[in-house]
Amino acid sequence: MALVLCPECGEETLDRLTNCPLCDEPLAEEKQQTSETTKLFIYGALFLCGLTGATLCNSFGYTRTAIILSLLGVLSLVVMVLKLVKS
Repeated sequence: MALVLCPECGEETLDRLTNCPLCDEPLAEEKQQTSETTKLFIYGALFLCGLTGATLCNSFGYTRTAIILSLLGVLSLVVMVLKLVKS
């Protein structure tokens, strides 16, 4: 269990709580921001894996697999850009 700071009063509370026990301020926004950052990291990793995999598969002659991996990379890049534009 980790401690987080309340954005309203600065009280240290457990990260499992949804509201601050002192001022009753919701703490969920901070968790949501971390979740969005994690999702962007995963999309970026999928993009890099798709790009690298497509390059390697193409160099070994596996054209169909290279096309599928490049589509995965492009799709994850599009989703990542849309999430960044949205926020």
